[in-house]
Amino acid sequence: MTLESLATEAGLAYSYMGGIERGQRNPSLNVAERIATVLDCEPATLFCQPPKSK
Repeated sequence: MTLESLATEAGLAYSYMGGIERGQRNPSLNVAERIATVLDCEPATLFCQPPKSK
């Protein structure tokens, strides 16, 4: 999924999503829930550290 399609499906501006990705913007819990819905995951998953590679 591209950042653009994620933004569109979540009803967010592409530039806003880019800001979140770069750490320049902090999404509200409402926005995190919208993103998680599109990604078909729990919102808490978005805030977890990815597992470390071996």
